[in-house]
Amino acid sequence: MKIFRKGKLSAADILQWLASLRGNAYVPESGFPVTAVFRARVQGVDDYYFAGVNVENADHRISTHGEEGAIAAMVVGLGKGAEIVEGWVMGAVRTAPPESDNLVTCCGKCRQQIAGFAAADVKIHSVAINGKTSSTTVGAFLPDVFTFRQFLADAPATKKTATSAPSAAEVENRLLRQAKLTEQEIFAWLQKIESVDYASKVPQAIVMQLDNGAYVAGAKVEEAAFNGMNAAQCALAIAISEFGHHKITGLWVYSGTLTLSALQALSSAAKQDMPILLFDIGGKVAQELI
Repeated sequence: MKIFRKGKLSAADILQWLASLRGNAYVPESGFPVTAVFRARVQGVDDYYFAGVNVENADHRISTHGEEGAIAAMVVGLGKGAEIVEGWVMGAVRTAPPESDNLVTCCGKCRQQIAGFAAADVKIHSVAINGKTSSTTVGAFLPDVFTFRQFLADAPATKKTATSAPSAAEVENRLLRQAKLTEQEIFAWLQKIESVDYASKVPQAIVMQLDNGAYVAGAKVEEAAFNGMNAAQCALAIAISEFGHHKITGLWVYSGTLTLSALQALSSAAKQDMPILLFDIGGKVAQELI
């Protein structure tokens, strides 16, 4: 799996991983791939690593950044109780040579997203293709932060909800699957996916099937400044980070319908006349959209 690893990694491991993911970024307009890796903790275990790439959309506000792709994978893989404990970001033009020492820092949008899952002393490293590194902390790049810890004091973004830390195999099984699935198997999968939904209290999860046969999950990730990601954006970010750009051939939704922004996010990859199946709470298909 390209977007998830478990077990302590060295700086050299991270550098190689970031560089290898650059080819998966979907950047038709900017030509500027950004890759990110976050080390995450849940239930006291802190050697889960999640990666993401940037995914551009013709409606620029719907695009997701590399850091958001890694957060999407972390939430789907570990649930809403996951915390970021360290991060690495690499960005350079598509044609940058191996000796490039270009360093990028997280944009304001991503700083806000990261701060929702990270303490002020968490280190974020900017990494160049040639290995040059510059580091800062979440508290330094976003002082006086506003997150759900202020918004809803009784439901912080780091709330522990899992009963135990999942194994690597369990995380992988939450993120994506390769074997052919029935609708009821997809429904059972969707029920196990947690959303970050502290504000709305309305969870949503989706599973998309790609033209390579793989299934990929996504979850809503709300953010206190209302700058989060819908489930479609998350699933697409995970799918492209793992496989590169593929067509979506099917979509299953649990809890509610898709918003216009979700449909716009899917527009760059959805196959024409792609079915969208909406599950009710009992697992029956409530509606089918073509």
